[in-house]
Amino acid sequence: MFRVIEPVEIGFTVDRSQKDVQSQIVQHLIAQGGRIKVNDDSTILAGFGSNLKIRLLGAMFAGIKSMPRDVVVQLAENSGQTRVSVVVRDTFGFGSRMAISDKLQKLMYDDALSLKKAFAPSA
Repeated sequence: MFRVIEPVEIGFTVDRSQKDVQSQIVQHLIAQGGRIKVNDDSTILAGFGSNLKIRLLGAMFAGIKSMPRDVVVQLAENSGQTRVSVVVRDTFGFGSRMAISDKLQKLMYDDALSLKKAFAPSA
């Protein structure tokens, strides 16, 4: 009935400076509906979803994208390349996730992979 939603972690390298990568990530997160909570030299933290909306309406009525979660991005520059580490974690806390845990896990993967896709070369 209750299942712990494990954080999603991915990493990738971009052939650009850390400042350029950081700027693009912040723009991307805002465009996706994120609220920037932290934006310092090497860390970006963005919140998604609404704890209040989920508690009042439930996931079935509010929609899976309303599930509260944080996207944490760590940046490290080395020789003109930037290493990007992304962690997406569920922040709903204790509560029923019956029938939505798989959907939430997929949403968290989609959040992480959308950042990687933002840096993919255009075809």
